[in-house]
Amino acid sequence: MLLYVVVTLNPHHFNKSFIYTFECLRVGLITAASTLLVSQPTQLIAEEVSAVETEELSLAGLQENDKPLKYMFATDRLNMALSYSALFQAAIGDGESGGAGELSIAGHWTFVGEKYPSRLLERIGAARDGLLALKFRLRHRHALLENSAAQLGGNIGSILGTTDGFSDSGFEIPDLYIQHIFHEGKIELRYGQLSVESRLDSHALRGAKKAFLNRVFSTNPTVAFPRFGAGATARWQLNDHFDLTYALTQVQASKTGDQVDFDLNSGNLFTAIQPGFTWRGDGTENHIQAMLWASDSTEDFEEDYGFSCSFEHHFDDNEKSLFVKLSNSNGNQTDLDRMAVIGFGANVRENDLVGFGLGAGRSSDTSDIQGVFETFYRHQGPLDIQITPNVQLLAGDGIRGNFAFVAGLRGHLDF
Repeated sequence: MLLYVVVTLNPHHFNKSFIYTFECLRVGLITAASTLLVSQPTQLIAEEVSAVETEELSLAGLQENDKPLKYMFATDRLNMALSYSALFQAAIGDGESGGAGELSIAGHWTFVGEKYPSRLLERIGAARDGLLALKFRLRHRHALLENSAAQLGGNIGSILGTTDGFSDSGFEIPDLYIQHIFHEGKIELRYGQLSVESRLDSHALRGAKKAFLNRVFSTNPTVAFPRFGAGATARWQLNDHFDLTYALTQVQASKTGDQVDFDLNSGNLFTAIQPGFTWRGDGTENHIQAMLWASDSTEDFEEDYGFSCSFEHHFDDNEKSLFVKLSNSNGNQTDLDRMAVIGFGANVRENDLVGFGLGAGRSSDTSDIQGVFETFYRHQGPLDIQITPNVQLLAGDGIRGNFAFVAGLRGHLDF
């Protein structure tokens, strides 16, 4: 199926900034369409984009003798990474266990960048701006035992769960979006199919593939984050201290499963705004952020809203970090309506990572309160193999016997 977009504009009515933004968007649409036609598979590090030789041109400024496809598929434009993660968990003395794996392909395809500036952007004095790329992530999640690791928490009565991800959801495309960085790296826009959670409520030890497993540390069960879908995020680094992030996506974004669906006709939206402040002293770095969010009602749930406040401290050797998080929600669309966590992580033996976390949450349905203590040791082996033993102690109302001891072993390999 081919999609043609025709836009007619009078350039005399718009300033240089609009021309610049429109040109980058036009390049993205043309190249994304080319991607679909040829069936080619499709993190913000804000770097200052420097000027380069004018003969190296982007798609927006091709020389007459350039071949567009050859130019677009230059090997240093496309970067891809393949990884596989597996997790096995067992509730000791309870007889419950679970295991799951995930094969993931992620990458980005640069349209406009430091090596590929746009002729038009150079003409309007914006040669230092305009990083434009297509970012993508495809994955296949599958159970390795009778139950997936994600099911273990429910089987033992834990409202906190025992892991984020590691389910049996099959093939999915959580990310397929355009990333646009400009204003010398201070502004980032993402638009397309994406998970807005990746730009919100984060800290250095977040992520069930690399650090803590339990959901109170690796995600936030008091926030009604849609899994992925049509949406957009905008992040603005105002100066060395202040930053501001805004996100918008569909409430029922994940109902289409593995399909790529850019339809925004639903009208039921999740929105969030998050200001942040960073300060440094004596070699340390501190960051505090506060996220306010709201989620529209659906056929099954009433509207919901809440907030989450986080503080993160990086010690002077930059090898250790500490984070604290307090969250609250109305509880109509979330598993928890109250949550408090604290976590600590440290790099040891150069490439290994050890972590300790303590958290508690209250059920939105039953008002049961449960707590968890988690510790892990991630060992970096040869050939980019990571092995991570993990232990969780869960206690509280609703858990079998009011106590559970969960041991886990996670493996991760980057190809």
